Amino acid sequence: MSIDYTYLMTLIKMNQFSKAKILFETYDIDEISDEFIGDAFDHETDILYQFVCYLIEQKETVKLHELAFGLLIHPFCHYDRAYYRAYDHVQRIVALTHRQDVAFLEYLLFLAEVPDRVTPKQEALTVANEILRMEPKNRVAKDFLKGMK
Repeated sequence: MSIDYTYLMTLIKMNQFSKAKILFETYDIDEISDEFIGDAFDHETDILYQFVCYLIEQKETVKLHELAFGLLIHPFCHYDRAYYRAYDHVQRIVALTHRQDVAFLEYLLFLAEVPDRVTPKQEALTVANEILRMEPKNRVAKDFLKGMK
């Protein structure tokens, strides 16, 4: 872990989001996301999720929504309504990608199978069929539909 990354975490923990944003933007989000999610497991609060939401408010991107989703389904899944908040992020991702990215559509199927069954059944069935139109051999969609029978 670099000194800059440690400083970034310190700024976030101190709620100095505007300063943290400047440092965060120096990183490649694909490279920092796994580390960010890993660090979130060690925190007592959802401050890292709050920071990502702050970033989304500043400039909404697919990558930031994906990071927020990852935080909610992994380290913060035990938080009240975490899967419902994750669903909101996936809905934005799907809209921002114009429903053209199968991996993000698969997230909706995942959320249909979590304990809260967040994605409504009818929506999930529609999404599974939509995925199969784009990728006829998609195993996730096929398995989902098979499980619905």
